[in-house]
Amino acid sequence: SGCGSGTEYMAVTPWGDLYPCHQFVGEESYKLGDVWSGVTNTALREEFRSCNAYARPACADCWARLYCSGGCAANAYHASGSIRGIYEAGCELFRKRMECAIMLQAALAEEAEA
Repeated sequence: SGCGSGTEYMAVTPWGDLYPCHQFVGEESYKLGDVWSGVTNTALREEFRSCNAYARPACADCWARLYCSGGCAANAYHASGSIRGIYEAGCELFRKRMECAIMLQAALAEEAEA
């Protein structure tokens, strides 16, 4: 389900403003509400709720998409201008990390059998 930004957790500024995560603080179009009124920008909350690998066309053919669930919405926004975009350098790094982790687990399993 991704990182949960904007739905399972939020960033709270010292002034009480609510944002999907700390990386969106100051981006007024990404303000969800405040601590006094709660979440008032429900459309934005719903956009974040549906922000995962299934909502990102670039993830459709990625073998690692179910491990990262589409990656970081803030990185995608800052790289592409959309929370449904991708941060390609982050994707490459994540795929390499997963490849190495899977290889290590395979090597450990093979070692245990021997």
